[in-house]
Amino acid sequence: MPKAIPIVSQFHNLPVGEPVDQLGTVKAEIADLETREKSLRAELLKRCVIEAEGAQYAAAVTQAVRWTLDTKAVRSEMGDTWFDRRCRQSLVTTVTVAARAVSPKLAA
Repeated sequence: MPKAIPIVSQFHNLPVGEPVDQLGTVKAEIADLETREKSLRAELLKRCVIEAEGAQYAAAVTQAVRWTLDTKAVRSEMGDTWFDRRCRQSLVTTVTVAARAVSPKLAA
């Protein structure tokens, strides 16, 4: 039986700092795109668009009621034990990326 070949990441041969820098750049680009998205969305709402079509995409504006649970009030009214027995927990992994301060030597 043939042996499995390990899957190698496209970044496996980069120094660890390179994916960090690339991730920071991508996150900055996404932030810029999200700002642009919010502006375009606001423009459609300002124009009171319900449905519209462009050359490549169609847009529809709808409204719906969203129900949210006031967990603080439920915990207060039902008690911590009751609340905790009905909650699910899951492990979340977070990767935080922040721009480094540029040293005077690097800036020159």
